[in-house]
Amino acid sequence: MGFRFVPAGVVEYRPWRPPAWALLLVVASLTGTCLGIGIAALWPKGPVGDDEYQLWRWEANTLLDNAFARLGIGPDPDEEDGESALARYFELTSQIRGLYTAADPDEVAIEALTNERATFENDVERLLERYIDEAVDSVGLERGLPLFNAVRITWPPVDFELTNPPQLLVRSPRDEIKRDGDTLLKNDLTLRDIERLEAKTTDEDTVSIVVSIGGLAAYPAIVRDDRAFDSVLETASHEWVHHYLAFFPLGEQWGNGGDAETLNETTASIAGREIANLVRLNHPIVLAEGADGRAPARPAPTVDFGAEMRALRLTVDDLLKQGNVTGAERAMEEKRVYLNANGFSIRKINQAYFAFYGTYADSPQSSNPVGPKIEKVWELTRDVGLFLRIMRDVRDVEGLDEAIADLGG
Repeated sequence: MGFRFVPAGVVEYRPWRPPAWALLLVVASLTGTCLGIGIAALWPKGPVGDDEYQLWRWEANTLLDNAFARLGIGPDPDEEDGESALARYFELTSQIRGLYTAADPDEVAIEALTNERATFENDVERLLERYIDEAVDSVGLERGLPLFNAVRITWPPVDFELTNPPQLLVRSPRDEIKRDGDTLLKNDLTLRDIERLEAKTTDEDTVSIVVSIGGLAAYPAIVRDDRAFDSVLETASHEWVHHYLAFFPLGEQWGNGGDAETLNETTASIAGREIANLVRLNHPIVLAEGADGRAPARPAPTVDFGAEMRALRLTVDDLLKQGNVTGAERAMEEKRVYLNANGFSIRKINQAYFAFYGTYADSPQSSNPVGPKIEKVWELTRDVGLFLRIMRDVRDVEGLDEAIADLGG
């Protein structure tokens, strides 16, 4: 091995020779950013204009961090340190949510606690990614590398970021409940902004609503950062299922209309729930009440929200089928007022509201028969690996029926 003496005080200049993979990542990031800026500048703006969320920015901003994480660069806490960070993260989340419930929230305290929570964010993400990866591997969902089939990996790699997700503008025809065009919106819109955009995208034939979402299957996935531990775990698992399905026939149907979204969302809800259950089984993390990310407990509601919503959905379906749009809208507003008077704060219920929440066919806002059929597949398999291997090849409701028949259901 050669050695060259350099006298004290003399600076030796050496050419910079970064690894080829580092150069490739930098070039890819810069290219993607430049393309995104060009597209954003030249692409015609839709009805929401500058309020639209630019997903390419998210991808560009997280590209390098995502690549470094895949290469093992960055935080990788051990079990003890990771669970300690997780406990503190959700304890702070509960404290922050508690401050927000005050009549006059202490913004200085909220900012201080939010900044402190951010120091634990990366460790929490890496720990839960590892736990979800273990759960996925344990049920046989890992895949072999091309040309190196003996090497088994989780694909796509589990990757999510805890952050404030964009909001979603959902549109539906007035005379039926159907998702008829969604638009991602910036995550910092005020109530005045939201009402302005809803008014701008509502007319005699179409109604709209802006809803908050818990997650988004971008890559890395966006997972809402101000929710309880169980909610974060299930959302992260749910979004990974969307990533997984994107490489199979079911995921390829997304955006094709009809029952495609309901098939995908309900499958992801069930599989995400069961992957989260496996994580809880393998890593029984117990967080104290008031320190698990939940807001302070409120008085128990006096009505059954699920039952009320289910009854309302059936009533609205029936009225719209009769062509009684006015009656359906009156029923939704009356129920909203009733629920608000009984402890449930709901800003708006309309056809677009049901179109969005009804996509998740296992929710009370849905009357879609697809949901019970997918639950039937789960009942007949009771194994999340087998469940996903069956559902991933389903293209439509007819294929779902065939899958149930093949299972003997």
